[in-house]
Amino acid sequence: MKIKVYGARGSQPVPLLPSQYQTMVKQVLRIFQASGESDIDRFMESLPFQLKSLHGGNTSCITIEDNTQELIILDGGSGLRVLGNEYKGKKNQVFHIFFSHFHWDHICGIPFFKPLYEKTNTIFFYSPNSNMLTSLCRQMHPSHFPITFSQLPAHKKYILLNDKHLFQLNGYDIQIVPLIHPGGANGYIFMKDGKKISYVTDTEFTPDNIKDKDMLYKAYFESSDLLIMDAQYSLQEFFSKFDWGHSSANTVVNLALHWRAKRLMLFHFDPDHDAEDLERILEEAREQTTNFNRRKLDIYNAVEGTVIQLD
Repeated sequence: MKIKVYGARGSQPVPLLPSQYQTMVKQVLRIFQASGESDIDRFMESLPFQLKSLHGGNTSCITIEDNTQELIILDGGSGLRVLGNEYKGKKNQVFHIFFSHFHWDHICGIPFFKPLYEKTNTIFFYSPNSNMLTSLCRQMHPSHFPITFSQLPAHKKYILLNDKHLFQLNGYDIQIVPLIHPGGANGYIFMKDGKKISYVTDTEFTPDNIKDKDMLYKAYFESSDLLIMDAQYSLQEFFSKFDWGHSSANTVVNLALHWRAKRLMLFHFDPDHDAEDLERILEEAREQTTNFNRRKLDIYNAVEGTVIQLD
C-alpha cells in the first residue's frame, strides 16, 4: 500500500514567488562558496531541508495505491491537476475520489483533472454530503468556467456514503467520520491487510469540543499506521482563530500520542507559512514527543512528492 502527496496546502494554492526563489538560490550559493565542498550532490545533501527542496504549494490531494490498478484519491484540490498530468493520454482508467468536504481548496483541481476529459475513463465520486453533485457543478458554472461539469466526457458515478456504516471498496473497509468544521467535513479511515490509514483534515480539535467525543475518536483513530491530520496553525495562531475550523500542530501531536498512532503526517498548511515556518513547526512537534512521550511517534510534514509505503 503506497500513499503519495500531491498537495498539502490549505485555503488556497501558494506558488513560489520569483523573489523567494532568488533568495533561496543566493543562500545556497553563499553556503556553497563558504563550504569548500567540491561534490555538488554531497553538498546538496548537507543543506537544511528548506534549501534543498520545496514543500509545494498545491492544495489537498493524496493518493492510496495498491495492486488493484484502481487509484483512490483523497480530495480534489489543485494537486489533482498534477496527478492528472501523469495519466495524460491513458485510456480505460478507474479513479475513486473521496471528498472531505466541498470548500474550494478541496475541489479546485477537478476542472483540470485530465482523466475527466477522456471518455473511456471512469471516475467515482464519494461523499456523505447529498449536495455533492451540486457542489461540483457550481464551481464549473458558466460564470466561473468555460465548460460545465456535465460536459466532461469521462464516465462519472456518484456514491452517497453513510457515516453509520462501513463502506467496502476493492478490499478496503472504509469508515466515514463526521468532523468539526464550518459547513461540515468528514474524515476517512481506510483499512486493508491489517493496515490502517486515517485522513483527518479540516477539523478543529479543542479540549472543550473533543471531551464528549474523546472515546469515540479514540476508537476510530487508535493505532493508525498513518494518521494524516490538519495542522494548519501554530499554537499561538490557533488562539486567535477559534471557530475557523482548523487545528494546531501542538493539539494534533497530543491527539496522535493519545490515539497511539504509529506515524503522523502534518497536513493542510497555512498559505502564509513559508518553508522555515513549516520546518520550525515540524521540529517543535518532534520535540513535543521527546519531552512528553515515552514511545516513538514518527512525524512528517506532508511534502509534495512524499511517498510512504505501508507493508
